[in-house]
Amino acid sequence: MTTMSSTGGAGRRAIKPFALLAAAVVGLPVMWGAVAQAKPQPAPAPAAAGTVSPADRDRVMGKGWQSSQDRAWTTAGDAEGFHVLVADAASGYTWRTAATLREGGFDTDRWIGNACVTASGRRAVVVYAPRNFTNKFELSARGGFTAVVDLDTGAVTKLPVTTSLAYFNPGCGTGEAVALTQEGDETRPGTRLLRLDAERGTLGTKVLVKGQLTSAVPVGDDFVGALGAHLTRVDTKGGTTTLGQAGNVPFAIRPDRDGGVNYLEVDGADMRARRLTGKRTVTLAEGGQGAFGLERGAGGRVFLTGKPASVKSLPAAVSRLDVPASAEVSTTGQLAFHRTMTAEETLPGATPPAAGSPVRLSAVVPQTGRSVTFQVAPPRAEAIAGAADSPALGTSNPATAPRGSRTSRTVTPSGKTMDDVTTPYNPKDPDPWCAVPRNDITTLAYHPRPRQIEWAVDYAIFGALTQPRPANFKKFGLPAYSPQGLFPPRQLVGGGHVAAQVMLGILAQESNLWQSSQTESGEYGNPLIGNYYGRKYYDADTSDDWRIHWDEADCGYGVGQVTDGMRKAGREKPGEVARPATHQRAIALDYAANIAASLQILQDKWNQTYSNGLIINNGDPTKIENWYFAAWAYNSGFYPSKGDGSPWGVGWSNNPINPRYDPTRHPFLDVRDPFDLDDNVPVFSDAAHPQDWPYQEKVIGWAAQSIDTGDDGVGFRTAFWIGDPLEARLRRTKQKPEASLFCNASNTCDPLARVQPNEPGMELEPPGPCVHQNSAGQYDLKCWYHGPVAWKGDCDESCGFEGIRYDVPDNYAEPTDGTHNPPQCTPVGLPSNALIVDSISLNNTMPRCGNASRNDGSFVMQFAEGWPGEYTSKIDTHQLDNGFGGHHWFTRARGSFRFQVVATWRPPVGHTGRTGVYVYIPPSGGRVNDAIYEVNTGDGRVRLVKVDQDAHRGKWVFLGNYQLGANANVKLDSMRPGASEKTISMDAMAFVPGGV
Repeated sequence: MTTMSSTGGAGRRAIKPFALLAAAVVGLPVMWGAVAQAKPQPAPAPAAAGTVSPADRDRVMGKGWQSSQDRAWTTAGDAEGFHVLVADAASGYTWRTAATLREGGFDTDRWIGNACVTASGRRAVVVYAPRNFTNKFELSARGGFTAVVDLDTGAVTKLPVTTSLAYFNPGCGTGEAVALTQEGDETRPGTRLLRLDAERGTLGTKVLVKGQLTSAVPVGDDFVGALGAHLTRVDTKGGTTTLGQAGNVPFAIRPDRDGGVNYLEVDGADMRARRLTGKRTVTLAEGGQGAFGLERGAGGRVFLTGKPASVKSLPAAVSRLDVPASAEVSTTGQLAFHRTMTAEETLPGATPPAAGSPVRLSAVVPQTGRSVTFQVAPPRAEAIAGAADSPALGTSNPATAPRGSRTSRTVTPSGKTMDDVTTPYNPKDPDPWCAVPRNDITTLAYHPRPRQIEWAVDYAIFGALTQPRPANFKKFGLPAYSPQGLFPPRQLVGGGHVAAQVMLGILAQESNLWQSSQTESGEYGNPLIGNYYGRKYYDADTSDDWRIHWDEADCGYGVGQVTDGMRKAGREKPGEVARPATHQRAIALDYAANIAASLQILQDKWNQTYSNGLIINNGDPTKIENWYFAAWAYNSGFYPSKGDGSPWGVGWSNNPINPRYDPTRHPFLDVRDPFDLDDNVPVFSDAAHPQDWPYQEKVIGWAAQSIDTGDDGVGFRTAFWIGDPLEARLRRTKQKPEASLFCNASNTCDPLARVQPNEPGMELEPPGPCVHQNSAGQYDLKCWYHGPVAWKGDCDESCGFEGIRYDVPDNYAEPTDGTHNPPQCTPVGLPSNALIVDSISLNNTMPRCGNASRNDGSFVMQFAEGWPGEYTSKIDTHQLDNGFGGHHWFTRARGSFRFQVVATWRPPVGHTGRTGVYVYIPPSGGRVNDAIYEVNTGDGRVRLVKVDQDAHRGKWVFLGNYQLGANANVKLDSMRPGASEKTISMDAMAFVPGGV
């Protein structure tokens, strides 16, 4: 084998015990081996970026396009990250990916976010997060990672702050300053604003505003935003000045180059565009709600889009564009477009394709009236900027970071914890407060097919999910049980059963129909667990976002994200009772048991709200819309009545009149124009910004338009509305009620009132419509809704009907398991005398391979501490059952010491001599192109062999023949000198005596 000596090229690593090239440090020979054999098949050429055909540019774009400064930009999220896409007119609108933003350690099907571009047109300010952040108000309110992207160079500056995912954040002005918002809530009153200098990437002092300020933008040295129904100026100390009174909460606030502040306001079913200059406010346009919009351009431009009923004389800084109201507009208004998505794109899938999901744009050039379509496939996240960790996740060096009281382990008199000796070598952390562990090779959850999910729901709602699970079913380590034997259904108050699509909609919103993490259907992996490590992504202290806080763990498990009772006994939240250990394990590992437990919770929420008079329409539980209150309570809880006149009901965070939600939003995933019978394509791009809708509206949207997981076609049978074609469409669209229905006298809420809360601790909340007073006569902002609501008087006909695929009387068997990525259970393709070293011990039984056939040596993983006693490297370490023998580990190849994992394979004790060495690369979980395997021959020499794991998936790769001495081993280090998000797999190694 051809080698090249490289004795001086290796440097020291961050963690001394992990020094990968120890031989080089002490001056011993280090040899680079030839790149591993088994050449990969040629990769298909990447799809060309979308562009206007060169032959058509004059006709489509008009003369002079070559010198145009116009720039189109948009964003698109998938499992790879949140992509920032750019196309310049001077290039014929050739689209490119400027950056892809993501953070490690999160299980998500899609990254979502918001962005705005500064006046120069050069910089995009982006707020991004995993999609499931929208299921937790505190994460949605102030948990979004924030970055500046240079659209010319692709350089990314990640900021040491997390901010709101609300539709109005970030807010760009007429220069390079940008307003960033951190929303408050009942426990963290007020609104926090930060001024970002996007050119320098620096943040100003945080400004605390008394009240709920929305749609903030920089104007001069101050901010302007909406404080209730007032357009309000906020100075650098948080002082407020009312600039103008609106008929409702102003939104889409757009300052212009001439000093005007433009905005929209809703008045019942109507809407107005208005402009404030000095102390004078004028109306620019009027029309129906959602019929038109205001878009921001570069250089202080503002564009009036859509079809207003009337338009007044517009100032020079405001231009009218004859394009749809929902269109995105380029920086100078020369291109308008909207994204089209298919059902498949609502969930890209656990294993991304070779290139990102294609982004399709339908565009029009207002100058010529010509239409054009674009399609661009963003490259994988690791191929472009944005892979480095956000400083909001903490950057402390473990050698200098203070030891926090973050763990619950017993400390010995010497200062060492009882687990210090073994913890660095055990993927499973002994400290968690969540009951069912991750990274435990004996605790693998099964990832079901969508048809299995739907079968379980269809049977569970009728109490028929009682099929027996034999002892040790799917190697779960449980005694015999049945799902609804463990979790029997509740009888609904008022009779009837849960509408199937409501339950399916909740599962889609909670988990994307996932039971396990980082898997595809048919595979087994870690249970899907919500915030297992108790990371605080959303508080004001951004330096500790990778710190482990076991007492803050969410412990939401599986497809229904079941949280109640899922902590260890003795570690419960106040008022919580831990479930029996077998129940906890069944919820974590078996999708059917999880659905049975989730159904109980939903049934309890129905009974709780229904019994207290929170009834929708006619109260028939088989009708989709009638679950509005119960779904609301499923997500944000229910405050029961104390019988003393104090506030009670469902909370404010999901109230549809909350100004954090776009007041002009259409029903989630509905068609753009329900009156157009030719418009049959739901707006799947809604799934890319779910933060614009309250939880219950998303659930009903998923019920009407199924999520698509890439398996079995559409994920599940959808709900339906009856009537002639137009009538049925309009009935479906009216699934979304008027927001004002939940703000009335029944909860002492007046949509037209603007009252300042003054109860102690609430003084910083905004003037608003809640006029409830406590016993001391103080306004307390507890506008919790607790009355009946009806917006469909003929619900028997006009409400949505469930669609049952698996009727219980037909006695359907459980659908067969998925078949993605079957493991290699026997050593196919190896010499018969090969000695195999694997992560599976002989006493382990794997779900798809059975008992481990052999393990001839030793395999050890060593994990780095991010802070003393806290093994952050385990957070982004995962296990899958598709490796050799039915198991392998993987993590991400990254440049941070916090995530460093080193795997070591040793042949059997006493084995020496000429030896051929192979490594197995599993079919998924390994995508690095430069995995460096150290072959330590035992005589002081080190050979380095580079393997392209992505190109050799599902194969044994030959690393070469070596003369091995005692103590020989092979190592693989996840740490890289540069940032990367590629996964790196650690699977079996084979040692062949005598060589090959």
